Amino acid sequence: MKRFRLRDERVKKIKALLAQGKDVGLLDSGNSCLFGPSHWYVEEFDSEDVVIVPGMGCDAAAMAALGKSTIPAHDVRFVMQTAPFFLMGWEKTDRQILKDLAKYPTTMVLYMALYEPDKVFAALGEMLPPDMPCAVVYWAGYPDRQRIVRGTVADMGQKLSKDKERFMGLLFVGRFLEGKPYEMAQKLGQKELEQ
Repeated sequence: MKRFRLRDERVKKIKALLAQGKDVGLLDSGNSCLFGPSHWYVEEFDSEDVVIVPGMGCDAAAMAALGKSTIPAHDVRFVMQTAPFFLMGWEKTDRQILKDLAKYPTTMVLYMALYEPDKVFAALGEMLPPDMPCAVVYWAGYPDRQRIVRGTVADMGQKLSKDKERFMGLLFVGRFLEGKPYEMAQKLGQKELEQ
């Protein structure tokens, strides 16, 4: 595979630099341990030879840009972070996990969801209410490039299809995007305690 050959060539260069006694750093985007591109390289080295330095992940930067709490939020029970191809298969046709998730109040954070937005939102539209809020934070944490596109499950696929950017965006789906999610979660919790 071409991708593996490219990776192997780069790993060979890195190993040559290390053999010369040099230190090598890989600057990663996003969250280095959650869909972190550098793991494509890291796995080719002994773990004791690699140091991962955490920084601000794109998920945290995007949530800050949205100014919302993903959990607690309304009646949400959990936050799921994944990519559409893990959730629904590479062709985005396996709906079983999505169907199961739709039974519970969930906040979804989807990485790499911009490549085929029509397919992603067709699947989400089969399982979620059309008014379910969505947002994409593009270039999260980059003040000069960061922007937000908001919509619903019903209209977001069309909005994203018109956008040229297909990679540097994080998709959020859930009721946390509306109203006062934290306050509502606290009120619901209080009601449960009083029963």
